Amino acid sequence: MDECSLAGNACALVVGCAGSAAVESHRFRRPPKADASLPDPPPAPHQDQSKSLAGSLGTAAKTIGQDELHVIKAPLSLSALKWDALAIGATGILIANDESVLYQVPASWHSTSINISDAGVYGLGAAAGGIFVTGLLTHNEHATDTGIRSAEASVDSVILYAALKAALGRQRPYSGEGEGKFFSGNWTNGSFPSGHAAFAWALASVMAHEYPNWPVRLLVYGVATAVSTTRVTGGVHFPADVFSGSVIGFGIGTYVTHRERSKLSLPHSENKIGSVKNAILGQIAIQ
Repeated sequence: MDECSLAGNACALVVGCAGSAAVESHRFRRPPKADASLPDPPPAPHQDQSKSLAGSLGTAAKTIGQDELHVIKAPLSLSALKWDALAIGATGILIANDESVLYQVPASWHSTSINISDAGVYGLGAAAGGIFVTGLLTHNEHATDTGIRSAEASVDSVILYAALKAALGRQRPYSGEGEGKFFSGNWTNGSFPSGHAAFAWALASVMAHEYPNWPVRLLVYGVATAVSTTRVTGGVHFPADVFSGSVIGFGIGTYVTHRERSKLSLPHSENKIGSVKNAILGQIAIQ
């Protein structure tokens, strides 16, 4: 399955769960008793709703843009140089040995491995959506914020890895001469970095940082590791691709988790549905 399509579906799963929960919460809430002494408030003008939506989309674009700028600038800081050297060195070693490692994997493993990697990405997306829904229904701001941060990290990772794939244009395994050449003209389906790995590690990193206990960490990082590994055993990526994607995803998830932002407010009023919608749009409404 195409990585951008898979990531888009997983993002939609998180956002869709949020929307469904908001509708159900509104559907089963007992209406407040009418106050006969006060007239009904006038309906909100359609123009104000349009302005609110436009403002939310603008805020979303600004937030995602700030995230991408930080991720691009972070490796250039002096404090990051040692980590840059480690990541570049490890990537270089993997690139030099990509072919010899990849072609030791039996072709009979490919189909099963691809299914496992797809299931892992969808599973992490469903987990993030489930956390959001739980927070929304139980009025748990921490869980709701975790879901929003997960969606933000996933969008950030999709934008970055898609840009790198297009810029580097690395050949996929078993395509061309099978050497994984860079700048080969494969701009729409490049191999480097792995989108599955970036997406999985972005979601896993957010959930592991928000719920820092060993069972959660072992579970989400274990799934992310399985996704990365099976992209190689599935014959769709070289080892260097999944390593770089994993580093990118983990870095984005860590940054989004620790980024300071105003707390999400879920008031218990008739405006609850609108507040939730604007909060979601303000953070993740980028398609």
